[in-house]
Amino acid sequence: MKKPISILLSFVLLSCLFTNLYSQSAEVELDQLELMKQFIGKWAAEAGKDSTWLWEITPSNKGYVHAFDLKVKGKTVENMPGIIGFADEYRSSNVLILYPDGFISRDIGGFVSDNKYVAERFYPQDEKTGLGTWECTFLTPDEFTAIWKVEGMKKGELIYIRVKE
Repeated sequence: MKKPISILLSFVLLSCLFTNLYSQSAEVELDQLELMKQFIGKWAAEAGKDSTWLWEITPSNKGYVHAFDLKVKGKTVENMPGIIGFADEYRSSNVLILYPDGFISRDIGGFVSDNKYVAERFYPQDEKTGLGTWECTFLTPDEFTAIWKVEGMKKGELIYIRVKE
């Protein structure tokens, strides 16, 4: 009777060990610092008739400065500067945007795969109430889609193309 029990216990222990090792190796942390470099540069997305969003991201220390400009018929009608930094020992990013009316939004998120970035937008003074979610997916190194969702429903999509100079 002792032999079948010891075999069973050995099997259970080995199963737990292999299951634990497999789950640890499946949880590889993505290098957020390295993946964010994909965004460096100038990007343009059509926003409607005669309207274009321009987004420029420049490295600054271990973060970034960035600015969104809305151009209508070639004229800048809105400028929204901001900064991008990191939290949680570089496991997540914080994107802050200053709107023309003084409102500041904060997007908290990070890459969930090598080509997909997901962030939830909050008011900085109320980080419990999410305003919506951005999902940016790189289709190529020079093109990505940015989808805005509110309560899981798609509300808008832009396709950004890298501006070559």
